[in-house]
Amino acid sequence: MVPSFCPNPRCEHHFDQSDAYDGHWKHVGSYHTVVVGTVLRFRCLTCGKGFSERTFSIDYYTKRLFDLREIHRAASQGESLSSIAKHLTGSVESIENRIERLSRNSLAMHEYLLTDLRLSENLAADGFESFDRSQYFPNNINLLVGQDSQFLYGVTHTTIRRKGRMTKHQKRVREKLEQSYRAPKKAIESSFARLLELIPKLWDSATVPRLRLWTDEHYAYPRSIRQVPRLAQGQCDGSFSHMTWPSKARRTRVNPLFPVNYYDRELRKDIPAFHRESTCYTRNTANGLARFMLHLVYHNYQKPFRVGPGRKTEEVHAEMAGISSVRIAEQFAMFYTDRAFLSKQKLSAEGNKIWRKEAVTPLKVGATYVPKYAC
Repeated sequence: MVPSFCPNPRCEHHFDQSDAYDGHWKHVGSYHTVVVGTVLRFRCLTCGKGFSERTFSIDYYTKRLFDLREIHRAASQGESLSSIAKHLTGSVESIENRIERLSRNSLAMHEYLLTDLRLSENLAADGFESFDRSQYFPNNINLLVGQDSQFLYGVTHTTIRRKGRMTKHQKRVREKLEQSYRAPKKAIESSFARLLELIPKLWDSATVPRLRLWTDEHYAYPRSIRQVPRLAQGQCDGSFSHMTWPSKARRTRVNPLFPVNYYDRELRKDIPAFHRESTCYTRNTANGLARFMLHLVYHNYQKPFRVGPGRKTEEVHAEMAGISSVRIAEQFAMFYTDRAFLSKQKLSAEGNKIWRKEAVTPLKVGATYVPKYAC
């Protein structure tokens, strides 16, 4: 192993690429570990930082190795944490730790591949509802999906106030809980606006002169669009159209909301916390979003695009959206082995929030723990 950059974010060689770091480091011995055997050590000649080859590994600072590909597969295909832990003969905490590491790589991979992507299709968006910690704290997970590719471009999360029919006892319980935590006002409106901020970054009007966004008839969505200047201007000049469709219409292929309805179904099927009437549920919002990122990578970059009658394809949803298979393969070549450094990522505000685990868990005291090496 030869270091290609200095892991110290304050060093001038932290952002070096490939051979640019040659001559600015030296070997300073090695040490032995029970986990991986002999590990080489290095020192940066510019800043004096000492580090080892494990510093660049996704398994940095771990005391046991697990099959990360199997963890990713299981976490994205309906297995609970306890089930994965039993299968791999490890603790639930160890599996959670590996999922957190994979989630950071998932964020880095997805947002990197989005940097050169330009929209070539219309979009569909909707809110997926579940709950965090308790059914008294429902959430709304907004999804932005490609109309033709069924590629998940982005996701935002917010906690909303419990609604619907409740007994008098349930209303009293809600009132008592809201003395400690109450969902933010206009939560869906602000969360959906954050999601829509992704569109101007991907939309090139020279390629797609007229862009359509399909949603259901939720009252908050038009307000959210007005908060994004590019989209509000597009509605005025006719380059952007917000189209609505009844949410109770049949969820067939001819339904313009089919792409997001399809992904809703995949979430219900593939993530244990979203199963109906399940003993699995999200106990920590930040950890739940981390697991969601693993499913995003599985759906976008590993799961084949839908297969129609008489037609077979091995293309994944990302390829249908316009991301080349070569770039996807380059990312997967290091996805399960290399550690993603936050200082070297260009994350969106929402991606940075998920990485740093800043999402609030209702009634939780204090911030969610994030290892120092992760930030």
